[in-house]
Amino acid sequence: MAELFESLCIRVPKVYDWVRRQVVLPQIFTNDTSLFEEEALKDLGHDVEVEIVLTDSEGHPVDPSDEDALDNVIELVPHGGRRPKKIVLPDGEVVVLHEVKLSISGFYRVKLIELNGHHKHDEVESSVIPWKIHQTFYLCAPEGTEPVVHLESFEGTDGSLRLSDCHLQQLSFDLMLCLSVQIEKDVKVEVEGSFCYPRPEIISTSSCSPIEYPPQCDAIFPGRPHHDDFDGDDVESGFDHHEFD
Repeated sequence: MAELFESLCIRVPKVYDWVRRQVVLPQIFTNDTSLFEEEALKDLGHDVEVEIVLTDSEGHPVDPSDEDALDNVIELVPHGGRRPKKIVLPDGEVVVLHEVKLSISGFYRVKLIELNGHHKHDEVESSVIPWKIHQTFYLCAPEGTEPVVHLESFEGTDGSLRLSDCHLQQLSFDLMLCLSVQIEKDVKVEVEGSFCYPRPEIISTSSCSPIEYPPQCDAIFPGRPHHDDFDGDDVESGFDHHEFD
């Protein structure tokens, strides 16, 4: 039996622009007694590996793909709004984009791992460390849109550790972040489609009651296929008509 399609008005986030950027954030700690407990450092050997763990504000490990991987994203909007800037594309075309300044922050821990494994503390974790970056992007970001930032990857590289007795003399490494930045706004669009239903389980189980969706008022909304046949003064509309590429 052919699937029945109908006009549906749905609300979705429209993506106006989307870029990815890798950011390197150097970290250096010198004679910092607040990072580790001295008693734990005392039992570390000389063969130590430095590992960086992304966390939330409480110090619990999080995956970069988690919604709470970033603690805060703030757009720094100057007085008068986002500044336009002419950008020359590789093919020579000139386009006008908008300057979007973002403050992005989060947290991590440093884990020191004793590779020999013969000491009391095979792993030593630091206290929670905040990080923050400021980045400027040039994007298609008209008024009314919002930046949406996701963290795609987060890791530490080029770690160097110097200990003296139970004291931290110096710890240095680079944080490498891959950011995904989208400019979005919720819009209402009309599409042709049908409702989704769950597939049956492969293993037979007790069945739930059928899913029933509320019926649409097809005669008035989203409307008939040929909107131009109607006089706009005679029909009320709950949304403006827009064309999307």
